[in-house]
Amino acid sequence: MGAAKTLLTAEQFDNYPFEEDKRYELDEGELIEMTRPAYWHNRVVKNLLFALEVYFRKHRTGEALISENLYALTASTRRAPDVAVILGDHYEELQRAKVIPIIPDIAAEVLSPSETTRMIHRKLKQYFDAGVKEVWLIHPDAREMEVWTKPAQLSRALGSGEALTSPLLPEFELLLAELFA
Repeated sequence: MGAAKTLLTAEQFDNYPFEEDKRYELDEGELIEMTRPAYWHNRVVKNLLFALEVYFRKHRTGEALISENLYALTASTRRAPDVAVILGDHYEELQRAKVIPIIPDIAAEVLSPSETTRMIHRKLKQYFDAGVKEVWLIHPDAREMEVWTKPAQLSRALGSGEALTSPLLPEFELLLAELFA
């Protein structure tokens, strides 16, 4: 028999007294404790965030945020993508936000070995239902990446020697060799 699920409303979740050394998400009302990422995971996140930061310093069309931010995807779902891209200038409305009410334009997830295909597809559906335009699934162990533009349709699969680009980020290009360096 499985462990009992902890169900919370969004308001309860947003004000929950979480343990500081743990990370949580709200999955359609169910409290989910997230595993702490390993070094390799965080290195890939850092490389992606750095490339996006360089891009946004030059283009000033948005910003990239780390996974410490939770996004209100629905009234009962709070997700924290490893990297989220928000296009446009939303500084004033985000300045003091505990939970970000703006849906990211791009959500990047560096996949962990513990994530099942079912879990990944559930997140994809939640992201796209909320209005995310692209999801980047990064497979660090395989050194591959997938770009999704619909929840059930892989748009592009990228391998070594290829570069990540996006129509949402004109002139952005990140070689996978640099992402996995």
